[in-house]
Amino acid sequence: MATLFTDIYELFLVEVTDWKIDRLYALSVPQFETYLQGFLVRAVPKFTNCEQSLVYSLTTDSFTSDFTVKEKSILTNLMTIEWFNKEIHNISQFNNLLSDQDMKFFSPAQNLREKSEYKDRLRETVSQDMVDYGISNISWSDWADGEYGI
Repeated sequence: MATLFTDIYELFLVEVTDWKIDRLYALSVPQFETYLQGFLVRAVPKFTNCEQSLVYSLTTDSFTSDFTVKEKSILTNLMTIEWFNKEIHNISQFNNLLSDQDMKFFSPAQNLREKSEYKDRLRETVSQDMVDYGISNISWSDWADGEYGI
């Protein structure tokens, strides 16, 4: 059975809290799905060592493969990085607007630096997940027999 994009979206929404995404869902589910699809489509080519086919159809909003939980998790995290890139590149983040005097003021540069550092840590985590995934899929008996040309 194919993996639906909505399977990945559901996992993504567990990771991300964004009032804009929530509002878009309330206004129009098709527009919500189109918005999330952009992040997913950008994430797919970054899963470079996926054991299964990453071929998908925008007509059916599904992959041809039935992904494991680990594969879905990696795709979700890559999608989160793509979403985070958009948040970092959001020009409104450079504004110094705060309406609550109880809030502490952080400069836009500091805010951007913290977001960039968080994204870098997330990327490192996902990279390690992909390494672990790749190692877990090695046929060690084939490797020991020299099948991998090492």
